[in-house]
Amino acid sequence: MRRRALLASAAAVSTASLAGCPTPPWGEVPENVDGADVTFHREYDGEPPGPDNGPMDAAELRRHLDEAPPRLVVAGWILDGARRCFRAALLEAALEEGILRLRIEAEAEPDWEGDGCPDVAQTHPYSVTVAFSEAPVPDRVGVRHGDETVLDETV
Repeated sequence: MRRRALLASAAAVSTASLAGCPTPPWGEVPENVDGADVTFHREYDGEPPGPDNGPMDAAELRRHLDEAPPRLVVAGWILDGARRCFRAALLEAALEEGILRLRIEAEAEPDWEGDGCPDVAQTHPYSVTVAFSEAPVPDRVGVRHGDETVLDETV
């Protein structure tokens, strides 16, 4: 049961559909991925740790399995370019072999109209809510920020 819900280049701002997959960008409206509704938000309701309190590029898994439908929420932040010139973006969401895989990257903000980007190396918050209305809850969740795995947990 392998199907990619979205693949796009981190720098791309194109809105062309890819092989019948949803049209980017992901947003507040859920997209269906193999029977699960995936909603991406550019917000995080916790405090990212400071440089001495943990990784600056991380994600956490929140389980809401008693809700109807059951939900998983991945919340985190990705460290990358300047806060107002870049933003977190969901590039891939897939359910395959009992594993929910998410890939997040920072991308250039297409609506930025400023001259230069302020401050580099900023954290960009995000949260991904996955509601399992028609699909079974997976056994594992894996989250990658670019090529780095930042979360690999059992549900």
